[in-house]
Amino acid sequence: MAPMDSTTIKIYGPLRDLTLPPICPACGAAASVPLRIERVFARERRRRGVISTAPRGITTYHCVALTVPFCHACAARHMAERAAAADTPPSHLRSTAFMYGVVAAVAMAGALLFGAFVWNAYPGGWRPALTFAASIAAGCAAFAGWFAHQVINTLRAGATPPPTSITAVFDVSDNQAARFEPEWRVYRLRNATYARAFAQANAAWLWDETSPRFARAARLRHLAGTLRVATIAVLLVAFILFALRAGRP
Repeated sequence: MAPMDSTTIKIYGPLRDLTLPPICPACGAAASVPLRIERVFARERRRRGVISTAPRGITTYHCVALTVPFCHACAARHMAERAAAADTPPSHLRSTAFMYGVVAAVAMAGALLFGAFVWNAYPGGWRPALTFAASIAAGCAAFAGWFAHQVINTLRAGATPPPTSITAVFDVSDNQAARFEPEWRVYRLRNATYARAFAQANAAWLWDETSPRFARAARLRHLAGTLRVATIAVLLVAFILFALRAGRP
């Protein structure tokens, strides 16, 4: 594994499993005041592995939060900065959330429309046209659910305040894991003493790209890619066949 600088550490595992040293990440003093650290990540591209190559066409927002202890002096400075920034302008993400909500509403309307058609026509017996309509209804419902979830994430992202000079000393990245890899993140810690204590406390979970765990994940990704192409081809053929049968008298 390539050497890392003293304040950048890669850890795998969920945030809730982190072990945090009982010292302040900002100054290194004894820590006893928990502060909530929140980060917002905008994912604008579909990831292939970890590197992003193909435009996604839509931005999704993801928020993470964890509680980190700080000393009393740094916590007081954080509170003062947060109070000074209390009057912030409305988030520009509200318009994005509204747009996603409109798409979700339209998709749900389509799901209800096709669902009503299936419900009304079902007493006359099941036929290919109903299978086609039920497939469209299910697809629209899934589409609506996904966009509704994005509305919630976008509103949460818009309501998340930016870090203060205190909470910025403990920075955490978005989940960097490729498919089949365990969750792992990059932690950037400005205080070298805290960084060493943090690395020691989480030594069992240090990320290592040469481990068998990550080599196995790479093999599974390759296999999954092949299966995905085959599955898409089968579903496309099945959809076309259903559509042709539905159009017959």
